Amino acid sequence: MKRTFSIIKVLISTIAILVGIAGIALIFIGIYEFVVAVSHVAVSDKPHLVGMVATGLLKTVDIFLMVIVFFVFSVGLLILFHDPATPLPINIPPWLRLKSFVELKVILWEAILTTLVVAYLAGLAEKRMEQIPFGVYDLIIPGAIFLIALSLYFLKGKEH
Repeated sequence: MKRTFSIIKVLISTIAILVGIAGIALIFIGIYEFVVAVSHVAVSDKPHLVGMVATGLLKTVDIFLMVIVFFVFSVGLLILFHDPATPLPINIPPWLRLKSFVELKVILWEAILTTLVVAYLAGLAEKRMEQIPFGVYDLIIPGAIFLIALSLYFLKGKEH
């Protein structure tokens, strides 16, 4: 039984490390998006300059929020499957001292909710800048965000 748990622990640690590496790759994508957003300053299309830079910066923030989600998930998995007999090699903040998957789920839920809001705003700003009319389908994401936020509210209401 101990051997099986050790194998599972190694597999989960490997998954956490791969998710962390994916987060590092997303950092480079975010830096690229930032450079692209700032490079729009040199564009001669002055009427749309502010919109192009703002949209690019919103996309950059969205990518960096996804990086945070990846890192929190990676570190959370490592903390949950860490041997309690040995101390952690780093000093983690109090909000990341997890004791269960439910706590990790709530933290990830909040981070993903924030990411969805920023991603929706970036897409909405891009549509507005390209003068694409808004339709009923543009309300699906805010509806989903509302339902996720509502379910998070009820989940947290049970805890406290």
